[in-house]
Amino acid sequence: MRGKLLTMLAVTGLGILLGISPGPAQGDLAKALVGKWEGDVQWAGGAGTGDPNNRTLIIESVTQKDGKWVATGRYGVTGKGLGKVEIEVDDSGSRPFIRFVTGGNSTVRLALTDARYLIGTLTLPGTSHRGNDRPMRLERKD
Repeated sequence: MRGKLLTMLAVTGLGILLGISPGPAQGDLAKALVGKWEGDVQWAGGAGTGDPNNRTLIIESVTQKDGKWVATGRYGVTGKGLGKVEIEVDDSGSRPFIRFVTGGNSTVRLALTDARYLIGTLTLPGTSHRGNDRPMRLERKD
């Protein structure tokens, strides 16, 4: 018993040292996601202050529906108005991720990397080649 406990503590300690942490438990999913997130989509040439590449996502609620997690929110170009989005939440992996379709028919897929960041891609409509994927990073603002 003592050996198992020491092994478990060693693995947990190693994970902490390496910056590896499990995703939030299901009960904490709403707490982890609900809030205001701001950041940008990266295009050739980068983004700057007031740039149309800046994005805002406001996740208003996270609930379980038919055994799956779903969220509601608003998304758009920062300062240009936000449209409603229905958000799929997947917590089956090591880190929860969200996916939704924008008003412009692009698909956003973001992983919760820690309490402060959602990182992933915005995929432009059209063919599914990697050339349509744009890196995206949002930071929690509240």
